[in-house]
Amino acid sequence: MNERGRTLSNAVYSSAGLYIEYLFGLIASILVARALGPADLGVYSLLVWIVSTAVIVANAGITTAAIKFVAELNGARRTDLIGPLVRKLQRLQRLMLVVVAASVGVLLFATRSRIAAGQELWVLGLIVASVLLRAPYMFNIALAKGSQDFRSVAVIAGVSATLNLAMIAVAWLWRSSLPVFIAIYAVSGVVFYLVSRWRAAEVLRAAGAGEAHLPTELAARVAHHLRVVAFTIILGSIGTSEIELPFLNLLAGPDQAGMFKVANALAMGAALLAPGVVSAQLLPMMASAYGRSRQEAASLIAGATAWLFVLGAPLIAIGAVFAKQLIALLYGPAYAPAAQALSILLVARVASTLGQGASSYLVSADRQTALMKLTLLFTVLRFAGAGVGTFYFGLHGAVVACAVLAILGTGSTLELALRETRSSLHWGRLSRIGLAAALAAACSWPATRLDPPLLALAAGGVLFLISYVAALWLLRCLHEADAAYARALLHRLSGGRLGRRQAE
Repeated sequence: MNERGRTLSNAVYSSAGLYIEYLFGLIASILVARALGPADLGVYSLLVWIVSTAVIVANAGITTAAIKFVAELNGARRTDLIGPLVRKLQRLQRLMLVVVAASVGVLLFATRSRIAAGQELWVLGLIVASVLLRAPYMFNIALAKGSQDFRSVAVIAGVSATLNLAMIAVAWLWRSSLPVFIAIYAVSGVVFYLVSRWRAAEVLRAAGAGEAHLPTELAARVAHHLRVVAFTIILGSIGTSEIELPFLNLLAGPDQAGMFKVANALAMGAALLAPGVVSAQLLPMMASAYGRSRQEAASLIAGATAWLFVLGAPLIAIGAVFAKQLIALLYGPAYAPAAQALSILLVARVASTLGQGASSYLVSADRQTALMKLTLLFTVLRFAGAGVGTFYFGLHGAVVACAVLAILGTGSTLELALRETRSSLHWGRLSRIGLAAALAAACSWPATRLDPPLLALAAGGVLFLISYVAALWLLRCLHEADAAYARALLHRLSGGRLGRRQAE
């Protein structure tokens, strides 16, 4: 397979794995939420968040080093050095795992009356075991990515997510309790680890059999990467995670944390499946444009932001009108208070995607340091905002703080890129896009009176889509430059096949 075909294949497998994992994970989260209720879901979500955070800390810089240096050694045809590299990273990960797992165990034992009241010690032991299983699973995934084996990434996601959903579905049918779902989470960790080890067996076998040592220069580069990247990845990853969960559990109650969890799952999914599809293509597209000329890349910032808003504005508008019906349909009446949180979190998640054009430009222009400083600053602000907002206003304060900081973070990224390029956004066009979404929301609002929620969503969705497309056209929201930008995106998403067909 040539390089172009390999790139297209990797993109297809990567996207398939991502969407399968998210879709099955969303269905599983709905079943868990319906089975547990808001309070137990809040406890469950916090324990899962602790595992995720512990895995991030244990793998700090190690997984990215595996992706970076395995890919580099494959490209340089120095596959003989992959074995010693993997052994070095495995030793470091095991050391980190011992420290992190012990810390998690002490934390859970000392605070179980606050974060997991009434739960047996064996349940908390499963949480520690999950950390020990999921950290090496993520390392195996990194090895596959570094080897550009995205087919294995998709297989791991498909097999593991399917088995996990099947176990949760059975537990839901049997109306199982919180400890059972924690046990399933631990068992799914075993599945993830075994499947990932199976797919990464060739690289792991070579690492175990080799006797070579890393050259001094390469070992120094790996150590430098780990020192520089570790802190940024830990703080940045935690900052983009659901850091509101511990504050809500401790300051507002686990039921409020459960409401946040269901609202955030839907908001993140909507942002991933709509503007997220486009934003995933922006970095290679921007880097390619920057390679041709700095001016061409700079001109893409405004077009990218406009198109992301075309896809994101309707999500905010739909959330403002139909959040209540969507929550009722998927989660039931027990989660009705999550509707308002969903409408606010949609603003936050869509706002976060709008800066992707600007951040892609900054990375392409080698301004990663400035971008890193912004990331770290807003991570600290998110911690403070989540804590203060929750302390004074509970769930409402947490989600409002999340939305405000998302808007400010995107605004700061855009300002940095626009100042760098001495350009500006098409504010008139962005205003018209927002007006088009508002008009579509107004046209579809009468459907909220329909019952049941499925009928309201179906009728309202059709009305909204027709109204939004018509409003975009009537208000002249898209120009020829935007059409060219859209064609470029379609060309990239289709692997160049669209352009070849047009040429024929």
